[in-house]
Amino acid sequence: MSQLLAILLFSLAAARAGKPCDIARSQFPKGFLFGTASSAYQYEGAVREGGRGPSIWDTFTHNHPEKIANGSNGDVAIDSYHRYKEDVEIMKEMGFGAYRFSMSWSRILPSGKLSGGVNMEGIKYYNNLIDKLISKGVEPFNSGVEPFVTLFHWDAPQALEQQYGGFLSHLIV
Repeated sequence: MSQLLAILLFSLAAARAGKPCDIARSQFPKGFLFGTASSAYQYEGAVREGGRGPSIWDTFTHNHPEKIANGSNGDVAIDSYHRYKEDVEIMKEMGFGAYRFSMSWSRILPSGKLSGGVNMEGIKYYNNLIDKLISKGVEPFNSGVEPFVTLFHWDAPQALEQQYGGFLSHLIV
């Protein structure tokens, strides 16, 4: 692990000095996964589609656009909700072996609770994404991408914020 850290630190230092840095996969331990990551709110978009309920970020970015550097919000984002197949193909072409993504709580449980119903369209979206990730591609990009799921990435359902004050209350759990 210390060798890996040394490689990364050397590469960062070289990059800051304006010198090209040569990094090869062979410098990393066997089984090391190169991958990419995303956050549902920043990537998915489609905030009013597929049965998704509003999240605290929807409310915040719409009520306080001046708090966001360019006034943007996640309504469309990079539209991965509609473009996930293309996104996964790009990951495979780049040789990534892993993808860490978050699931939008509001897309699965629009009201924030099981008692409010499970959004099967949201479940289907995430199942389709995972199926695409683990599917084999065509040569030379024939390996799948291992999914790593983050269940909560700071986009709680707005309904729970209104009902409990969000994570200020132990009742949200």
